Amino acid sequence: MRTLWAIFIGQMRTTKIIFGLLIFPLLSFGQSGKLTDEQINKSGAVKLLFADSLGQAISLAKEDISNGTPFLLLQSVLSPVVYATDEKFENKYKVYYYESGCTGPREKFATEYNKVIFEHLTDHFGRKWKKEARKDVIGLRD
Repeated sequence: MRTLWAIFIGQMRTTKIIFGLLIFPLLSFGQSGKLTDEQINKSGAVKLLFADSLGQAISLAKEDISNGTPFLLLQSVLSPVVYATDEKFENKYKVYYYESGCTGPREKFATEYNKVIFEHLTDHFGRKWKKEARKDVIGLRD
C-alpha cells in the first residue's frame, strides 16, 4: 500500500514539474510584444513614407491605433539605436518604437503621426508615459 501511494505522489510531483517548466511559461509569457514582419510592413509607420498630406498622416496613425499597432516614430540616424528599456516601455504602453533610418517620412508628417499617438497614450495612461519615452521621439519636445 505504501509503495502505491509513493508512486502516486511521485507522479503528481512529476506532473507539477512538467506543468511548471513547460506549460506555465507559455501561459504567462505567451503574449509577447513582438510584431511580425507582415504587421510592420502593413503599418501606417511604413506607409507614412508615401503620404502626401497631413490628413493622410493622421489617418494612418488612427488606423494603427485601431489595429493595435501604434508606433512612435524616432529621429533617424545612420544606424538604429536600441536601448535596454525600449521593450519594457513598448510592453507597458502597448506602443512600438519605429526608426526608418535616413530615408524616413517628411518630418512634418512624422510629427503629425506622432501627435495622434501622443493623444492616444495620454488618454489611456495620463502624462506619465512622457517621462519614460525615449527623448528622440519626433515631436515629443514640442
